[in-house]
Amino acid sequence: MFMYRHLLFTCLLLLSFACNAQKVNITLLQLNDVYEMSPLNAGKTGGLARVASLQKQLKSKNKHTFGVLAGDLLSPSAIGTSKIDGERLAGKQMIAVFNHLHWDYATFGNHEFDVGKPALLKRLEETKTVFFSSNVLDSATHQPFANSQGTVTFTVDGVKIGLVGITIPHTPVDFVTFLDPLAAAGKAIQELKRQQADVIVLVTHQDLSSDIEFAEKLDGVDLIIGGHEHENAYLVRGAKLVPVTKADANAKSAFVHNITVDKQAGTKHIASKLVFLDESVALDVDTTAVVDQWQQQAFTAFKQQGFDPDKIICHTQEALDGLEASVRNKKTALTNLIAQAFLHAYKSAELSLYNSGAIRIDDVLPPGALTEYDVIKIMPFGDSISLVQMSGELLEKALNAGLGNKGKGGFLQYANVSNANKQWLVNDQAIDPKRDYKVAINNYLIEKGDTGLEFLAEKDNTALTRLNEPQFDARKVFIQELTANNCATSLPK
Repeated sequence: MFMYRHLLFTCLLLLSFACNAQKVNITLLQLNDVYEMSPLNAGKTGGLARVASLQKQLKSKNKHTFGVLAGDLLSPSAIGTSKIDGERLAGKQMIAVFNHLHWDYATFGNHEFDVGKPALLKRLEETKTVFFSSNVLDSATHQPFANSQGTVTFTVDGVKIGLVGITIPHTPVDFVTFLDPLAAAGKAIQELKRQQADVIVLVTHQDLSSDIEFAEKLDGVDLIIGGHEHENAYLVRGAKLVPVTKADANAKSAFVHNITVDKQAGTKHIASKLVFLDESVALDVDTTAVVDQWQQQAFTAFKQQGFDPDKIICHTQEALDGLEASVRNKKTALTNLIAQAFLHAYKSAELSLYNSGAIRIDDVLPPGALTEYDVIKIMPFGDSISLVQMSGELLEKALNAGLGNKGKGGFLQYANVSNANKQWLVNDQAIDPKRDYKVAINNYLIEKGDTGLEFLAEKDNTALTRLNEPQFDARKVFIQELTANNCATSLPK
């Protein structure tokens, strides 16, 4: 009897081991839209040192943990604009830290192409992370960029994982060819199926609406890891209830996806959890040292460019809200200050305009000391301000389009402009469509126009003329405004 029970117990134990052996667990650590290496909110949130700590925790529980970035790493960032040996860092610092993290995979975001082709190719040569995209091609070769690939496959205990990368065709640059996102994704999925991928993950950098369309129209997708929006999201869509996730920008949060595949039963289960990277997550010491090293190099470079990063400009009495969720939807004390600075750059300017996408800090600066480095973080692109003459008709069209861009970088901020009863006013007077107005405006708008504002581009635009006056670095103009007013702010009306 004892022997029978012992034999039964042994059989059950072996059966349990056999069942468990059929289950394979894979963990994907998701980040997206990471521009700053250091923590935000006075050190309380984000920071790649916190990412390192979370990564170590996950790997201690499951050695099959892989880091996946859903686009936007090389630009824009404050440190990335600093010049060392005559060249902008242009994401070199981000690649160095992600190499330190031994990060596994990344797709391209639209801002990867801000740095230009030579810098992009250098970053792809330097990185240990595998960059991949199914719809981004080098225009010169019509193939994936050197040191990148179309899709990714890797195998864990007999389970093959396939990754498809898709990037929004948002940045019109001549060295990139964007294939149609939906068609490219569908083709890549079919190829991964032919390769007998057990799990297919789309890693996208596009609007949430496009991710939803993918979930509803593409067959065979198990998970969509997304970026571009900068705010966390979790939803399920499509007949097969495909999870769609986005983390908060600048590593304020990360998604952890635990994928369990039962090879015997032929089933898959995905459990996704949003982890906020706040003070409850320790800062990894080694990663902090790497970040600090790059920051010190950048500060030295900024001084050579005429900035003093550590210099306190003034002390604010209220918080300056630069969160993208705020500046792309409404006026804040910060957007008002910048608009006033633009207006005051030219004595003859009647109003100022700029796109809210020029503000990249995605943080709230608390009351207190404001440094020149804070200003660089607010507007890392360092765009110039021009004075243009614009017809009232074009001005009104731009203001309406800017209002229609709510939630996007093309949402317009302005000074000396108001809207009463759905009528636009300049200096409290209704805009005259037949009259010309002198406008202080950032060069990006009159050179590229932003999404929905392409008609503002001065090329072949008879309703807009750039006047023969100097151009000013927006950051230095803003510093001058803050100094003159001792950081005095006024909340939007």
